[in-house]
Amino acid sequence: MDEVDKANQERPQSEDPRPEFVDLFVGPGQDKDNRIFGELLAKIRQHAGRTRAETAAELGLSAEYLRLIELGRRTPALGQMEKFLEAYRADGEVGRLQPGGDRPDLLISDMYNKEPVVVKFKSRIREARRSEARSAEMEASLSGQWDYPESMEDDYSKDLRAAINLLLTAEHAAVIKVRKFLQSEVRRKSTGSCPSE
Repeated sequence: MDEVDKANQERPQSEDPRPEFVDLFVGPGQDKDNRIFGELLAKIRQHAGRTRAETAAELGLSAEYLRLIELGRRTPALGQMEKFLEAYRADGEVGRLQPGGDRPDLLISDMYNKEPVVVKFKSRIREARRSEARSAEMEASLSGQWDYPESMEDDYSKDLRAAINLLLTAEHAAVIKVRKFLQSEVRRKSTGSCPSE
C-alpha cells in the first residue's frame, strides 16, 4: 500500500464529504497530505532528471522555497499548478472536466504507481467563496428567484425547483447517484430502449 492509499484510510471521514474521489487534500492544516504531495513532486522532478535549482528558476521561486514545498512545509496555490506541471515535466491536468463528470482540482500522474493522483487544494479564501456561493444559490432557490423559461409547464417547473432544492442540500455522494441515474435514463431514452412517456 502506498502513501496515498494510507492517507485515504487514515483521513477522518468528516474532513470532506467526498473522500472517495480525492487522494490528497493540500493546503493550510493538511500537514500529512502536504508532505505526501511534496514527496510526489520531488519524485517527479527527480524522475525528469531536473535539479531543484533549475526547476525553481523556471518557476520563478527560490530553491529554498521549492525545497519547503517538496518537504510539505509550504504548498503551491492551485493557480500555479499549470506552471508546476510544465516545470516538473509532469503529466497532469488542472481543473479539467473528466468523462465521469468530476472536475478535480489537479490530476497528476504518479509514474511509480501508474495511477493518477487526485488532489484537492484547500485555501481559506477559496472555501469561503464556495460557502458564499452555496448560500446564495440556496437563498435564490428557496425564494423562487431562479429564472425558469416561461414555456415550461407549471408541474414540470415545480418538480424541477423541488429537485434542485433537494440537490443543493444533499451530500455529494447522493448528487453523484442522481446524476448517474439521470445519465442512464437519458441514454436509454435516446437509444429507444425506454418506453416513451
